Amino acid sequence: MDSLTDDKPTGEERWRDIRRNNLLDAASRIFARHGYEATSVEDIAFEAGIGKPTVYRYFPSKQALFEAVFGQALDDLEIRLDAALLQDGGFEERLMRLVIEIVPTFRTHFGSIRNINEGETSKRRLFRQRRSEIEQRLRGVIEAAQRGGEVRPLDAGVAAKLMIGMMWSGVGADHLSDTEVADAVIGMALHGISQGSLAKGHPGDGTVILLRPRGRKGRSARS
Repeated sequence: MDSLTDDKPTGEERWRDIRRNNLLDAASRIFARHGYEATSVEDIAFEAGIGKPTVYRYFPSKQALFEAVFGQALDDLEIRLDAALLQDGGFEERLMRLVIEIVPTFRTHFGSIRNINEGETSKRRLFRQRRSEIEQRLRGVIEAAQRGGEVRPLDAGVAAKLMIGMMWSGVGADHLSDTEVADAVIGMALHGISQGSLAKGHPGDGTVILLRPRGRKGRSARS
């Protein structure tokens, strides 16, 4: 019978994992700083303090490295979102916990997505596929609030997509902090922008109301 220690990583394997993680961290910073198109493997190697050939020992191409950075960022985000969902709280509080995790991740790790050439469909497809995992978690919170009578009937999937869009657009405004973007997204989703018709709850007259909780009065976006 094999010893239980046989599956433990060797010193060399642990060191390779450390170097790989350091390389991913360096690539993440450079992609976020310059975008995918303007980043070279040489830039990443310099940031990581290694030679270009060492980069290729771990990743066969810049695209493979980008996808690894992107995947790790989403994996980490999903872990944090799941941890946030385990915490108690009302609908608005639970929704805010998710948003304040998503916003800084979008800003830090996905800035390079914005300027990807339209022809790079594989990278854009990768983003769309992974984004759906985030949308599902937002949707779950909204649907739970609907079942509890906290939110009016609506298409929770559409609401989640709209919130993702607002966060994505918000982080593109460099003058807004992560907290300001998160507050704006939650404020827009819950309370809309029309002060007069919002209080009456008439979404058909041009008011932007996505998730207005039942039994609560609307408030102005300026409050």
